[in-house]
Amino acid sequence: MFTNISWGNYVFVVLLLIASWYLFVGLQFYFAEVKSIVAGKRKFQFRIFSEVPSNFGYQDSYDSLPSQSQATEFDQTFQDVENLVEKLKNLAGDALRRKLPKKEFMYYLSLVFNEFPTVKNSPFRSSICELVVSECDKLELIHVTQQEVEVLWDT
Repeated sequence: MFTNISWGNYVFVVLLLIASWYLFVGLQFYFAEVKSIVAGKRKFQFRIFSEVPSNFGYQDSYDSLPSQSQATEFDQTFQDVENLVEKLKNLAGDALRRKLPKKEFMYYLSLVFNEFPTVKNSPFRSSICELVVSECDKLELIHVTQQEVEVLWDT
């Protein structure tokens, strides 16, 4: 069946496919760098091996790793964030179906926030507030500001 294809043609096609793949990846992910090198704004540079520090930073990076209890707390907080996001989306959809007034929606929102005290003091809090504002805008439900949502965490 494949007797009409020589090894030379096979190798040529495979090399052509590999070169096409790397060209695609290079242009897809490194277009700005390639463009600046081609335009002459930046020179192509190789890293000199002597510039690498002698300890490679192994000790520093090892010391900064979280302990087992910190990792467990982070995993729990992250799981709580996922659950909170799911509840908030359900709440927004339910409020849209039932056409809740803003005051009632804000009350339900504060109840949902109180169910997740670990998220209250986490770095995810501002992202959750932005999510609530964007979901309300997207569903054209109720216009809320991020400050109004921030206040609900403390009630």
